[in-house]
Amino acid sequence: MRSPLQRKACGALWAALAVLAPITALGQNGAREQAPRYEFGAELRARAQTRNGGGDDPTKQDAFTTTRLRFDATMRPTRQVRIFVEAQDSHVQGFASGRDNRAFKDPVDIRQGYFALGREDGPLTLFVGRRELSFIDERIIGIRNWSNISPAWDGSELILRRGKDSLSLLAVTQVDISDGFDPPSRTRWVYGAVGVIGSGLGGHQIEPFYFTSRRPVDLASNLGGVLRTAGSRFSGLLAETWDYQVILAGQGGRTESQTQGAWMGVWALGKTLERRRLRPRLGVEWSYASGDSDPQDGRIGTFDTLFPGPHRIYGEQDIVSLRNLRALKTGVELHPRRAWQINVDFLDFRLASRYDGLYQTNFVARAHAPLGGASSAHIGSEVDVVLRYAPAPRVEVSFGVSRFVAGQFVVRQVPGGDSQTFLHTTLLVTL
Repeated sequence: MRSPLQRKACGALWAALAVLAPITALGQNGAREQAPRYEFGAELRARAQTRNGGGDDPTKQDAFTTTRLRFDATMRPTRQVRIFVEAQDSHVQGFASGRDNRAFKDPVDIRQGYFALGREDGPLTLFVGRRELSFIDERIIGIRNWSNISPAWDGSELILRRGKDSLSLLAVTQVDISDGFDPPSRTRWVYGAVGVIGSGLGGHQIEPFYFTSRRPVDLASNLGGVLRTAGSRFSGLLAETWDYQVILAGQGGRTESQTQGAWMGVWALGKTLERRRLRPRLGVEWSYASGDSDPQDGRIGTFDTLFPGPHRIYGEQDIVSLRNLRALKTGVELHPRRAWQINVDFLDFRLASRYDGLYQTNFVARAHAPLGGASSAHIGSEVDVVLRYAPAPRVEVSFGVSRFVAGQFVVRQVPGGDSQTFLHTTLLVTL
């Protein structure tokens, strides 16, 4: 059953569709519509990966390969209407029998299927159906393309544009991966609004956002509730070679028996040396997400990361997520030749609260702090090196090596916790 808030949001979006349909059908000042246009595409990705050492999860398979094949088709009956369908076939090989492989395997299924009403660059665009979503640099809702499946969303999004400014209104629910056709989730829905303000700000941009979401606070428990997350992203250029971004968000809500109050912040600064050999870009980033300082006070202080794509942000090994976390990241991006790119990053992870736990990227707690708090907040450090080579415009080969050095919290609180080395190589071909 839908809640009153869900029914109101869905009703509002269908009302918007009813209003927009006759308007967009007129085209631009009654201009003659173009003939139907069809486009087709495909993507093949194959990846092999291996992990040596116990790390923070000693039950992980040491080595396996994954394959992902996608086909898509776009039909444009008129300039105002676009229909898009994407099929996906995902498999895993070499995975240990008996282990849950749902994060890697999803045989032939429809990943996206939606229609868009209104021009892509027009003042109004309405999306209805199943599609991928990305907001706030993938910190709040991300595509998670590293995954062999990648999540999609069912629902509607209405985008209003004027010059450099826009406003997105959405009512969606995440798709659950299953053995058959992937159904929409009944518990992980999101209503929200995301704005983009760029007019009159020079090279700067402000992106305020607000989301109301329903999902378990901890997937290992039955605590469900409604969360409200509000904040903004500030980004742009300082001079010509400096770039920055700041993301701030506060969060409140209630579970069945507890209240929620948490916050997060990201501060990042980068500089590109265009005139230097290798055109290096140097970057530094500090991230903070609050943790729970007292598990017995009836108030949850752990920031809920919603549905981000953290892989490229918080390390290649996906040891942590932006929950109860202090993370320092420094790195350099190099371009020795046009077809080559090298990224080298160093990351250091610590708990924001020694009384809370360590949370993995699927939001489940890897380890909880002992009664009275952990003696050390240091999760560990990680060094990532990724080499990308594009021999042709639609072909990319990458190789990565990552070393995680376990900190005292992992060594003492995570069963089998230890340092580990992660290797991966990927072939990506798009048509």
